Amino acid sequence: MKSVVALGCLALSFTPARAQVRERNWNLNINVDGDAQGCADLKVRSSGEIARAAESFTLQKSEAPTLEMTGSSAAQIQVRGWSRPEYSVEACKIAVAEDRGQAERLLQGIQVNRAAGRFRVNGSSDGSSGRWQVYFIVHAPQDANLNLETTNGPISVREVNGRLNLNAVNGPVSIQNCAGTVDAQTTNGPISFAGSGGEVHLNAHNGPISVRVAGDNWNGSQLEARTVNGPLSVDVPNSFQSGIRLETSGRTPISCKLDACRNARTDYTSDQRTIQLNGSADTIRLSTENGPVSLRSSGKSAPIM
Repeated sequence: MKSVVALGCLALSFTPARAQVRERNWNLNINVDGDAQGCADLKVRSSGEIARAAESFTLQKSEAPTLEMTGSSAAQIQVRGWSRPEYSVEACKIAVAEDRGQAERLLQGIQVNRAAGRFRVNGSSDGSSGRWQVYFIVHAPQDANLNLETTNGPISVREVNGRLNLNAVNGPVSIQNCAGTVDAQTTNGPISFAGSGGEVHLNAHNGPISVRVAGDNWNGSQLEARTVNGPLSVDVPNSFQSGIRLETSGRTPISCKLDACRNARTDYTSDQRTIQLNGSADTIRLSTENGPVSLRSSGKSAPIM
């Protein structure tokens, strides 16, 4: 399956001497066929001239009790767990400019610095010269601890069961089959989660959350998902048995396609609504402010009035 990560156009501002170039928008599209295993798997397109390079790092888990990638506004991060004890990190450097020479100079200015398990990215801040991006492709031990942060870029983590702290501003977060301790936050971006266990906390401001749970029970301490100004959708099997607690404002639209909704306990006030499914436990805890809620499965609709 092909997924597309599109990086929006960045408007430039130039001096009058560059008036002809000033109207140019630097667009940069990165296409990924399935899971990228290396920089060669990235398909890059732009209306400008493109220059590319790759830098590789290998480090033992003892060197990086926590792998940290934070503080960059020009980074995208993909992490996949594997059975090996070390980290493999490939930094895919991409630059686009008016001509090939300028793109190469911009590329040479991209620096990926590492101190133990901490990675930092630096590059030109002069938008008039072009646009640059670093796409991290990481293979990590399955029990790795991660601290990842992006601005204007996505974070994707799969099959890592350590402690995960993920924070994106103006970008999406995707988490699949991670059963450790997960704390994911977005501002102006969506969160998607698919899994069956762990201690998971998802918080989105001005963005949606989608959750897909496999199995009849949640295999962990809790799954908590909260949105502010964004919709919340949860997909569980119709045979799901773990307790689900939903808290919303009184006027929030709610739809449910779970059989358990027919026997849900509901508490209404003028400002708050609480709905409890599958007993009194709150293993799955959901809440929204100013966003609709959808509980889905393959069963027939059982709307909550």
